[in-house]
Amino acid sequence: MDMIINKIYHNLERLPYQYQTQVLDFVEYLTFKNEQKSVSKKDCPRQSNDAGHRLAQEMPAYNHLPALQTRRSILELRGLGKHVWQNVSVKDYINAERDSWNG
Repeated sequence: MDMIINKIYHNLERLPYQYQTQVLDFVEYLTFKNEQKSVSKKDCPRQSNDAGHRLAQEMPAYNHLPALQTRRSILELRGLGKHVWQNVSVKDYINAERDSWNG
């Protein structure tokens, strides 16, 4: 395990800061998904996606679709779209919005 951590660390050091933050976001996302998976198995082992699997079996035309997911987390969206706002000044954006209210 230490060998993997060392490899990750040395490769991460060579990346620019913006890529390092993306790696961190991805690691946090994977950690969150792993924790959610272990919680759902402990709390309700039979509930996970049984309904989605039954629906897919009952409706053969839809077998190519992934199983229905009943619960999602807002945390899965973390970091998405940040490139859109990367070069936008918060102050200028807010002022432009306020100016648009006056017509």
